[in-house]
Amino acid sequence: MFRWYKVKLLALKGLGCGKVRRQSTDSEWLPILESSPIIKGLIFLLASLIIYRIAAWSNTGEPFEFIILAFMVTAVSVAVIALAIREIWGSNQLLLLFWGCVIFNFLLNKATHLYYPEFIERAEVALPVPVLLVPAALAPMLTCILISRYSGFIAAFLVSLFGNLFIDSTPGIFITSLLTGFAAAYFTQKIRRRSDLIMAGFRVGLVGLICALILGGGLSNPGQGELILAAVWAISLGVLTSFVVGAILPILEWLFDRITDISWLELSDLNHPLLKRLSAEAPGTYHHSLNVANLAEAGADAIEANATQCRACAYFHDIGKLAKPDYFIENLNPDNNPHDNLSPNMSALVIIAHVKEGVNLALKHHLRQPIIDVIREHHGTSMVYYFYRRALQEQEDAREGGKITGMREDDIPEVRQESFRYPGPVPRSKESAIVSLADSIESASRSIKNPTAQKIESLVKEIIDNRVEDGQLEESQLTFNELSILARQFTSSIKNMLHSRIAYPKEKKERERRESSIQNHEERPEPATGQSSEDAQATA
Repeated sequence: MFRWYKVKLLALKGLGCGKVRRQSTDSEWLPILESSPIIKGLIFLLASLIIYRIAAWSNTGEPFEFIILAFMVTAVSVAVIALAIREIWGSNQLLLLFWGCVIFNFLLNKATHLYYPEFIERAEVALPVPVLLVPAALAPMLTCILISRYSGFIAAFLVSLFGNLFIDSTPGIFITSLLTGFAAAYFTQKIRRRSDLIMAGFRVGLVGLICALILGGGLSNPGQGELILAAVWAISLGVLTSFVVGAILPILEWLFDRITDISWLELSDLNHPLLKRLSAEAPGTYHHSLNVANLAEAGADAIEANATQCRACAYFHDIGKLAKPDYFIENLNPDNNPHDNLSPNMSALVIIAHVKEGVNLALKHHLRQPIIDVIREHHGTSMVYYFYRRALQEQEDAREGGKITGMREDDIPEVRQESFRYPGPVPRSKESAIVSLADSIESASRSIKNPTAQKIESLVKEIIDNRVEDGQLEESQLTFNELSILARQFTSSIKNMLHSRIAYPKEKKERERRESSIQNHEERPEPATGQSSEDAQATA
């Protein structure tokens, strides 16, 4: 509010345009809430109370027994999550999402167990498959897609444990529920399309049917009709579970600010207005972004990072160049270089400003936060070396000229490194670091003359080593082993991009022209005395 008022005052005095640049600021209190142990304890306490209420629903047992059991189970889950899923343990938001999915699945299983017999009586048909087997796949599917595959397996274990303790303690049903949940987590590890989700539900239904046949669980010596009916119900409920997951996913993505691979694919649409502008106004930058996307995706696949996220972020990482596309080398007109009329400091300022302009455009078009982070971080705090060296050269020339004209040393402008460095921050995730490396390597590879495997390998290694030495990858969570894998993958990809082409033979006319030229040369008279053969060829 006060900032807006100050801007208006400056505009009234003629010292400003009255507009405020959009900014992506890091909130100070959100990280505290994310890692607060008090909030973490409250989440576990709330989860214990809800589990107790669901367990005691329509149950004639002792309430005190259910309370103790609910708190003991929650304590076990705390240990499992803390040891097995560090990502969830470090984020209260993800912890709330995880427990929400598990408790919702537990509630669904409890309701199914209570109302399943009544439903059979009203339907007056024999439904041999226990319905509570298939809903065990709901929480594993959701957590695997929204958080990680490890969280999906832990969710499957907890849902099966709660069902065995508070719903039905039959060993066959427990094992069937556990295996169905594991299958759900396994089949939803790499969901990229809605159709993949439906296929995962189909497979989960098959696993539930096979487990019920092998372990019992309502199917003992089934006849042909019962087997067909069981198969139809198992597969239908598996597919229905996938439909429910597909319906809930967008809501949970919005509530908890999560982005699934399905959403990343939607963000990778090249018909986005910003990308269409980039292709029309800065075609060189657009082509560069496509190459960076291919490099980053291949590198992310090699180290099992999020390849779809890398591709989407790479598409948008240079959208800030739309503000002044002609000032960047990939769009530069060699006959009219605008940097010829600028000082090195001003040129560096224009180049560095494309990061802020990119963030401004991303906020204007409501792009997701990970994309904005990559736009801010893909250059880190690195230096614009070309213009820095040019500034140093001009400073040295000024000193040499000052010796002749008697200029004082204090009158020579100082060259500060800070003026030629990007504002940062450095990449803070694996995906952001991969896009940053791919951007630098793709740009540098264009300058290789007569590319060979050795030249490409040396270039990639040099860029990665320089980034490490400059501290640009300190917060990226990349290990040295992963950097080595990335170097090999980037080298292989660049080799394929810069592969040599076959020199095709000339057309017939070109051959005839060459033969005619040779024949004319043979018929040319010998040079005169005192004139060399080189001079004769020059005058011919």
